[in-house]
Amino acid sequence: MWLALLPRIPLLLRVAILHMLRLSEQSKYLDLRTELTIAVLRSLLNSPKPLSISAAQKLSTRAPKIKGRIWISTYACPPPPAGETGLQDAIAKAVDGLRNPKAPPPAYQMAEPAPVEAEWTGYRANATPESRLPDVPEKELYAEMMKEVKSPVTILYFHGGAYYLLDPATHRPTTKRLAKLTGGRVYSVRYRLAPQHPFPAALMDALMSYLALLYPPEGAFHEPVPPEHIVFAGDR
Repeated sequence: MWLALLPRIPLLLRVAILHMLRLSEQSKYLDLRTELTIAVLRSLLNSPKPLSISAAQKLSTRAPKIKGRIWISTYACPPPPAGETGLQDAIAKAVDGLRNPKAPPPAYQMAEPAPVEAEWTGYRANATPESRLPDVPEKELYAEMMKEVKSPVTILYFHGGAYYLLDPATHRPTTKRLAKLTGGRVYSVRYRLAPQHPFPAALMDALMSYLALLYPPEGAFHEPVPPEHIVFAGDR
């Protein structure tokens, strides 16, 4: 990792200075850590010797240790029962409704539903920068997070990465800040990545996650979330 970063120190310095001066295009929307991460990933992908997709994915989805003023509780939403096709039918209808009637129907293979993992994220006001999460089950972590949630706002967050890179773990600084600013909580979705899972797998995971907020599956940590309390967010 350090060998990959050393040649990019001038790039990191430039990005950091422009960000702190609020002169970069992304500084209005991203924190410094996220902007630096994206700059490094772009430089790696545009390298004369680019990484393979699998290597780039492995590098971009590494999960740092969770510490500081943040709550993280991981939950996996189960797929619909076998034989139910409502999810696929809804997606097929939506895709067909977007196409130009004069163009031929798009050719794609409908994805099969699969469990969709997401990170419940909240702001942990009483922690220190070095605080670790308690060593308790995920449901208990969620309960502890909810003790500090002050607003009904639930942000449904879809991380950027062109549908084939990055992970909710790489966007924790952003989701933590959103939770702090709103006083609410964030549901950051770990949707399936291409090319292993081509379109419309990520779209299906997004729809499943939204429906899971509205209609929690059996065993879910949360209560039903009214649609007026859900905010869609993400980055490119």
